[in-house]
Amino acid sequence: MAKLKLKKSFSGLKKLKKINISFRKKKKEMHIPMGTPNPIPRGLKIIEKYPLYEPFSHVVIVQNPKTGEFNYILDELQLDPLERGVYERILDILLAEIESPKEEIADPRKFFAEEAKKIVDKYRISLGWLPDVSWYKILYHAERDLVGYGKIDPLMRDPNIEDISCDGVEKPVYIWHRKYESIESNLRFHNDETLDNTVVKLVHMAGKHVSTAFPIVDASLPGKHRLAVCYRREITPFGTAFTIRKFREDPYSIIDLINIGTFSEEMAAYFWVALENRSSIMVLGGTAA
Repeated sequence: MAKLKLKKSFSGLKKLKKINISFRKKKKEMHIPMGTPNPIPRGLKIIEKYPLYEPFSHVVIVQNPKTGEFNYILDELQLDPLERGVYERILDILLAEIESPKEEIADPRKFFAEEAKKIVDKYRISLGWLPDVSWYKILYHAERDLVGYGKIDPLMRDPNIEDISCDGVEKPVYIWHRKYESIESNLRFHNDETLDNTVVKLVHMAGKHVSTAFPIVDASLPGKHRLAVCYRREITPFGTAFTIRKFREDPYSIIDLINIGTFSEEMAAYFWVALENRSSIMVLGGTAA
């Protein structure tokens, strides 16, 4: 009798539906706060804001209502003193442990990011506890300084910038913006060492050499950007100076030039016929005209 009851209870269990229960934790989205933004000088009007490399760097375009002048204010996520100390230590480790790829790679930044994450996972306990947000900030600055363009890396990421120029120490870095033309930025090099190191890095990225013996360099950076350098105070009164003429990532087509009013459809047809017949053409005009 007891066996019969037990059999009936098990037959009832067969009718129950299968339910899969997952105990996996839902992956939380990483939120990286921008920190305290650079203060906007009093009396200036905010014209436009846009990200460069979210969430690490943003831009604010402001205007002085009295003079009509525009300014380019760069907001970049900075390291706090504790993060700065860990950053300096991990930088030495990255330089020692990351091996150069045996073959040419299409994206050096991606290669660096992958290798750097492996090394950080290996050493993060011995370097002291830091929240994940801090490690993201440290890796951003490491990538910027080792495989990027250093202090001017955010400017190089801005597709609206055509030209970047610095005339020396404590001089504002000027840019040529596609919408606002020549404007002053809040970026400055506060000492000769930082400016000299930045320029030496840029020249090396272009595969050239610069020194006091060879202080003037014209070169081509990765991405076909043009670089012109005058090195140190022996030839420039305010310290090292440089100019970068950025190459447009998506060059203008002849249709684009017609649409923005550079020339008419008739002129475009004339140039087209001239080029097809191998005629010589001379184009005159100022920089960024």
